[in-house]
Amino acid sequence: MFYENKEDYFFAVEEFNSLQYPLHVHSYIELVHVMKGSLEMQIGREKYVIPEGSLAMIFPNVPHSYHTLSAKGNTQLNIINSYLDLLPLHKKLLLSMFPSNPVLAAEELHPDILFAEKRLFTLTAAEKDSALISSFLSLILCRLFPLLQLTEYQELPPQDIVCSIIAYIAEHFCEDISLSDVAVHFGIGKYALSRIFSNVLKVSFSSYVNALRMNHARYLLLNSNMNITTIAMECGYHNQQTFNRIFKEQCSCTPREYRNM
Repeated sequence: MFYENKEDYFFAVEEFNSLQYPLHVHSYIELVHVMKGSLEMQIGREKYVIPEGSLAMIFPNVPHSYHTLSAKGNTQLNIINSYLDLLPLHKKLLLSMFPSNPVLAAEELHPDILFAEKRLFTLTAAEKDSALISSFLSLILCRLFPLLQLTEYQELPPQDIVCSIIAYIAEHFCEDISLSDVAVHFGIGKYALSRIFSNVLKVSFSSYVNALRMNHARYLLLNSNMNITTIAMECGYHNQQTFNRIFKEQCSCTPREYRNM
């Protein structure tokens, strides 16, 4: 399993190729609508065959994989990814709950879902479109949530510790969080926790936390009037100098240059 990190806070693609994608996890929601063909997915611990017309919803921090069953030329997958900053009305639920039925049949999907999905494919991850993206995504979730059987994470059978750690960090990455703090919370040694990140997620703890913070920072730079010092504090950095250095390392420009672009 590996951790996937996309730079854009919104991503929509029509995929016509056969996908063979290993088990991975990320901090944004993902919608996979099978428009043509069929797909096998593992979502959490369960495997699903998703027929034409059905839609899968993957909550943040849930491991999942793809295996396309249909051939190239007979496959179309509409895939939408969005960071939770675009979904303030649903963010808390998305981080605290888990659907026991993440795959919905074509006949369950309200026409509003199809309308909003079609409109999202005309938009890009740009400041001028962010309000529309947020609105259409919220419309989709408002129609999907009544169909989902949601369970709180703590009521599920014991999860793999990796998934629990990822979910915990997703809720606290903007706080003053450290490797030692997380290790204490889960009752394991910090060196054992460090090995989990390097061996399972193929990334260091600090790189993982910084990636989450930078995604949040990019969103705030494009979609708020906060000054850069305030954004640095909002993202968990105690001073702007550290924030600027890490931002430039990851984005190849300063926060101010990113906002001006």
